[in-house]
Amino acid sequence: GIDINEQMIEICTDKGFNCRKADILETLAAFQDGSLGGIFSSQVIEHLPPSYLNRMIELAYFKLAAGSHIVLETINPVSVFSLVQIYYLDISHKQPVHPRALKFLMESAGFDNVEITYSSPLEAEKLKELPASEELARILNENIDKLNELLYSPSNYAAIGIKI
Repeated sequence: GIDINEQMIEICTDKGFNCRKADILETLAAFQDGSLGGIFSSQVIEHLPPSYLNRMIELAYFKLAAGSHIVLETINPVSVFSLVQIYYLDISHKQPVHPRALKFLMESAGFDNVEITYSSPLEAEKLKELPASEELARILNENIDKLNELLYSPSNYAAIGIKI
């Protein structure tokens, strides 16, 4: 693995992982086209400027072998809670990446079957429903469900694509 953060490299090497300090684009460019069996990135893309992210996805497509997957995981900006309580805690974040925007970038680069999967649900933070014994309670509960979806969607998502 690679990272530009010395602390992350130290944590990973202490756990026995093979990793080094390196730039993503330079590292990807050094690989032969079609030579990689997969790419995984966790909590990285929100640190990248848009043009860099786009170039990374394009390079990844060329470097992956046919049938290989790419997984790009990040904070879910569709979740207001995650955006306010998680994303903005790290001042090195450049910008949040909307799931549909990431899917579009990956599909534009050539990836097929791009799926968005969500993780780290925020069930404990969600607003509670009222007992639905009356029509008013039913309507209020529908509104609570809509608020929960906006405020407390899962805190992370991953875009998963395949190079056919």
